[in-house]
Amino acid sequence: MQHFFSPAARSQKKRLTAAAFAILVLFMKKFILCLLTSFLTLAGFAQKDPFVGFYQGEIVGAKGYPLGNFPDLFAEIYKGPNGYRLKLISQIMARAEPHTIVDALSAENGEIALKDAGNFKLNGKITPQKIDADLTYNGKPAKISLKRMNIVPPTLGKKPPVGAIVLFDGKDLSAFERVHGDGPAHWEIKDGAMVVTGGGKDKNGKNLNGTLRTKQAFDAVRLHLEFKIPAEYDVAHPQGRGNSGVIFGPYEVQVLDSFGAPGNWDECGSIYRMHPPYVNASLEPEAWQTYDIEYHPAKFDGDTLVEFPRFTVYLNGVLVQKDTPAYSCTSIGPRNFAKFKHPRNGVQLNLQDHTNKVAYRNIWVQPL
Repeated sequence: MQHFFSPAARSQKKRLTAAAFAILVLFMKKFILCLLTSFLTLAGFAQKDPFVGFYQGEIVGAKGYPLGNFPDLFAEIYKGPNGYRLKLISQIMARAEPHTIVDALSAENGEIALKDAGNFKLNGKITPQKIDADLTYNGKPAKISLKRMNIVPPTLGKKPPVGAIVLFDGKDLSAFERVHGDGPAHWEIKDGAMVVTGGGKDKNGKNLNGTLRTKQAFDAVRLHLEFKIPAEYDVAHPQGRGNSGVIFGPYEVQVLDSFGAPGNWDECGSIYRMHPPYVNASLEPEAWQTYDIEYHPAKFDGDTLVEFPRFTVYLNGVLVQKDTPAYSCTSIGPRNFAKFKHPRNGVQLNLQDHTNKVAYRNIWVQPL
C-alpha cells in the first residue's frame, strides 16, 4: 500500500486534481452557456425574430390548378406562443386563400426543419434568408424556392410638403399634451421616435393612462406618420400585441400587431370595430410601417347631419379604406350609433397608450 506522502501517491493526486479541475471547467462552461441561452431567449421577445416576415419565389414542377398555372408563390412566417407558423399563398396583402398552413414549428441551429409538414408533405428547411423544400402537389412531386422579402413602404421617410404642420420631428413633444393627468407630454424619445409610455400615478396612487393628444385641433386634414410595433411573440391574445391607435377626436384608426391576422374590424387598418381593412397590409413586428390618412369631418345643414365623417387610409402604401364613413364614436358599439352626436368643430389627434411600447416618428399633417 502506498503511503499518502509517497512520490507515487503525490503523482496520482496531481492527476486526480487535474481531472477534477477539467470536469469543473467543463461544467462551468455548460452552466454559463445555459444561462446565456436563457437570457437570449428571454431577450428575443423584445427583438425582431430573424425568421418572421414574408418570402417570395415560385413552385417548380406543379401540375394542375392553381399552382400549375400560376407558379408565383409567397410565404408568411408568423411567430406566437406555440412556435412558428408557415403559410403558403399566391399573393400577400390580397386576401389570397392559403395553399397550406403548418403550425407549431420550431427553430434549431439557425433553421426551421420541415419534415413531411402539412398537406403538401414539405421536406426541407427555412432559414432567415430563404425557404427550400420538396413537396407533393396534386399527388405529384414539386419543389419550392423562396427568398426573404424586405418590404419598404413607399412613403417611409416622406418629407412634409410646403404648408404642412410638423407634429413630431424626432426632437421634442411640444405639439402634444397629456389626455390624463397634469404636466407636459411625457413619452420617451428614443432614436428619433416617441415611444408609448404609461401615465404614472395620480395623487391617490391610481395608474393613469398615458395617451397623448395634439394641442391643436384640426378640420379636414391629411396625416402622415410612421410606427413600429414591438415584438411580443409570447403574447397569445391578438389584441395584446402592439396595441395602440391613431384617434381623430372620437374616431380611431387601429394600430395593432396584425401581421399574419385575418384582417378583422378591430385589426390594423380598420376603422375600429366598424370597418375592417380591405386587405391586411401589415408588416412584421419591429418593421417600420406607415399610415397616410385623409380625414374629412361630418357635414351639417343647420342642426341636421347630412354626411358622416369620412376616412381614406393607406397602410404601408396599400389602400385599406376609401372614403369610408365613421357612423359614430368607434368605442361605443353599433347599438348606440344613432344616439351619437358628431363633433361640429375641429378634432385633436390622439396617440393611444394601450400599455404596449409602440413607437411613432415623422408625424405631420397637411390641412385640406
